[in-house]
Amino acid sequence: MGVKMPRSLTRFAAGAFIMLILAGCVMRLGYNTLNYWIPYYLSGYVSLTSSQERVFDTELDKALAVHRRQELPRLHRQILALQSDLEMPLTFSQVRGYHFSFTALGQDSVAVLAKPLAATLKLLDELQIAQLSNSIQSAIDEVKQEREILTTKQKLSKRASDLQETAADWVGPLNSRQNMLLKELAGYQVEMEPEFFTVWDQFLQNWRLLMKNRNSPDFETELSRELQRLVALENDDIQAELNFYLNRRFDLFRRFNHSLTDTQRRFLDSRLTSIRKDVAVLISE
Repeated sequence: MGVKMPRSLTRFAAGAFIMLILAGCVMRLGYNTLNYWIPYYLSGYVSLTSSQERVFDTELDKALAVHRRQELPRLHRQILALQSDLEMPLTFSQVRGYHFSFTALGQDSVAVLAKPLAATLKLLDELQIAQLSNSIQSAIDEVKQEREILTTKQKLSKRASDLQETAADWVGPLNSRQNMLLKELAGYQVEMEPEFFTVWDQFLQNWRLLMKNRNSPDFETELSRELQRLVALENDDIQAELNFYLNRRFDLFRRFNHSLTDTQRRFLDSRLTSIRKDVAVLISE
């Protein structure tokens, strides 16, 4: 979202949904060991009994099988479409469209993983629920405390550096214009920091309410909905501000895409091809 999460909060987010964008055999290894890593992420937030772990592991294996069969082919098709469109500079509409199409893939992955999570949460006692909710709260508080000690200038510098490092991993070495564009994006994200925290705070508030009603027949559906809203950066109270930020980001990504050299375009296409081929291998396994 723009506020960099500490390891603890990253563990929660990673455990909540799958959106692996890794290259080479690392992606295949990561995907094929999710039945280990997701329980590991969850264990950082709550201690499960052996019987609860068995339920979670069983339901998770089922969900991952569905994800491999149902979601990975969609991801493969979307990457292929993106590569085709990247042969020419992208329009604002295309950037916006790909944002929402890949976000939808993330939301659908959340929906698949909500089932094992819901099945396990229903088995937790009140002490375990309190431990889990407090762990999420502590993770959010940790981010806030880390950000509070930084000046605006420090936040901008740190965020710009992170964005530049990520971009270089995708397109290769950046030029001065591209570095300036990413500094501009960092400014947008630092400006939106209060809104990003509002999204997380509202999620936690809704989460606590959900946990009080986890024996409801609609629990899995409601849990899935909340996780999907988090992935999509949705919040009714501040949606206008979030949409404004997204539109600014879309325009900046359009400008960044137009700034790419032929060498950078080939670099990006190679990265996407590697990922797409790995997804194809995962589908066939």
